[in-house]
Amino acid sequence: MKAIVLRAYGGPEQLHIDDAPDPKAGVGEVILRIRTTGLNHCDTDVRRGVFGVAQSFPHVMGVDGAGEVESVGPGVTGFKPGDRVMPHFMLACGVCRNCQRGQENICLDAGVLGVTTWGTYAERVKVRHNNLVRIPDALSFDDAVASAVPFATAWEGLIVMAGLRAGETVLVNAAGSGVGSAAIQIAKLAGARVIATTGTKAKFAQARALGADEVLDYTTDAIPDAVAALTGGYGADVCFDMVGGDRLIDCIGAVAQGGRIASVGAHGGEKIEIDFIELFRKHITLHGCGRSTKAIYADVLGLVAAGKLKPVIHRTFDLASAGEAHALMESRAFFGRMLLHP
Repeated sequence: MKAIVLRAYGGPEQLHIDDAPDPKAGVGEVILRIRTTGLNHCDTDVRRGVFGVAQSFPHVMGVDGAGEVESVGPGVTGFKPGDRVMPHFMLACGVCRNCQRGQENICLDAGVLGVTTWGTYAERVKVRHNNLVRIPDALSFDDAVASAVPFATAWEGLIVMAGLRAGETVLVNAAGSGVGSAAIQIAKLAGARVIATTGTKAKFAQARALGADEVLDYTTDAIPDAVAALTGGYGADVCFDMVGGDRLIDCIGAVAQGGRIASVGAHGGEKIEIDFIELFRKHITLHGCGRSTKAIYADVLGLVAAGKLKPVIHRTFDLASAGEAHALMESRAFFGRMLLHP
């Protein structure tokens, strides 16, 4: 099969299309013919060698994708060749205490697709059948991939963890990212007022088109002060952050008394100093999250199929152009998701 085979850590120039052995299905395993793959920030971390989990080379990245079941191994139930499915990136064991409670997103023995195993930057990928989610018939493979990770991540953070309610105000950082653009839509669906931030005024109109009521530029605006001015001094009931660093500090300053913060990423800074006096005096609740469940995947795909949420696709690339796609992702000059077609 054709695949993007990573042979050493480095820049986008490390991504070359090559021949790789076809995967073979073992007991309980399924081979998918990948039709669409999504780019994620964790892919760039893996490529650079900074994800925190070492890879052995050669390696094939890619944490999400969609396609058809091509073949199944012994013991597979519920799936057959031709079924339209996508793998859940958390490769849960299915038998530990947390998996048995329906919390496979915090499985005690999980792998990560494209990180601990070969992933979806390829024509085929092998996964266990308990890690698959069906794609609604109404969704294309592109829309399924553009939707699943961002909408599921935002849903877990905003709805499940932060408990966002109608009438509340939410601050959404990085509105131009896949997860940020998804969070704006989910917050509006929940009946919230949305204040979004971006790093460039060029993205203001796109954020507003998705439903943002106000948009701020975090490079020029003092976010806590601006949010206070927009909320009569109260602050945001919920802050949703996938950046970390200074943007998470902004959230602590901008969130209301008794507010909640959902943190799902830290590409803008993994280690920060927090004023714990402000944290506990304001009764702030900080939720670390970002690993959705298969049930959330299925729920948000259903909402997209019903037309209640709409994926934002910035650009699609051929698989051979993965290096170009990575360079664009790292430039931040995009709005929404980028996809690869094997």
